[in-house]
Amino acid sequence: MISKKTLAVTAFALLLSQQSFASETEGFYFGSGYYGQYLNYMGELKAKIGDKGAADTNKVSINDRDAQNTEGQLLSKYKGDYNPPFAANVALGYTGELGNNSYRVELEGMYSSVKVDNIGFASSQITASYVKVVKDQNDAEEKHLYGAIVNHDQIENISVMANVYHHWKSDRFSFSPYVGIGIGATRMTMFEKPSIRPAGQLKAGLDYRINEDVNMHIGYRGFGAIGNDIKFTAEKLGQVVDDTNNAGKKKLDPSSGSKVTEEINIGNQLFHTHGIEAGLTFHFASKA
Repeated sequence: MISKKTLAVTAFALLLSQQSFASETEGFYFGSGYYGQYLNYMGELKAKIGDKGAADTNKVSINDRDAQNTEGQLLSKYKGDYNPPFAANVALGYTGELGNNSYRVELEGMYSSVKVDNIGFASSQITASYVKVVKDQNDAEEKHLYGAIVNHDQIENISVMANVYHHWKSDRFSFSPYVGIGIGATRMTMFEKPSIRPAGQLKAGLDYRINEDVNMHIGYRGFGAIGNDIKFTAEKLGQVVDDTNNAGKKKLDPSSGSKVTEEINIGNQLFHTHGIEAGLTFHFASKA
């Protein structure tokens, strides 16, 4: 991960440089860089049981798989801690003139991996469970406990983005401020299940011309993906019955009834990251 000291030294060096931008490079370029994510956020998790709606979220709780020494919590209240170990990108694009300034258009590929710390749980393997009320042959109500094993140890994104940038050039300095916006799609792997989601990003920073063919940049990147549901199979774990040895208590009878499964969808509506990126662009088809 890029240290704050390194970023500060790089930015200071850009500000001190006085090289002119009079001969700005035009043409195609190849770029690559590293993205240091410092803030990650995932929206509230929601659940749908069978063909029912999102209100079922209040019925679903999560706990360690063995449910020992930890306290279960509602799915909607669960908040993990997201720690990014790695993110990198490559891009192919074109730089052109726009009045006294310049623009860039590019196609970017990016990979990122965010480590998940399941706060309050012993491991990344957790159980999503809920109680379902059914009626037996005598029309009496029974409570059945259902559960699905969920692995949540990291979130991976493989993204393809189309980006557009605007650069403000200056004849006095060797750097130019820029802003950029991108849209595209990402293959997000969450709970060990992949899904394709629409994505977008915003960028802003400084671009520095090292020589006629090479530029470097450093700046902010905000990346976001719209969520969707991920399907799991919940299995009936048993019937919730009165504990004859403890008055007023309940216990689980795993031998009750036949094996039953049903679909449960778990998902979030938004995942986004914020951080600092730095990289190089190499112009291989240019003109003065």
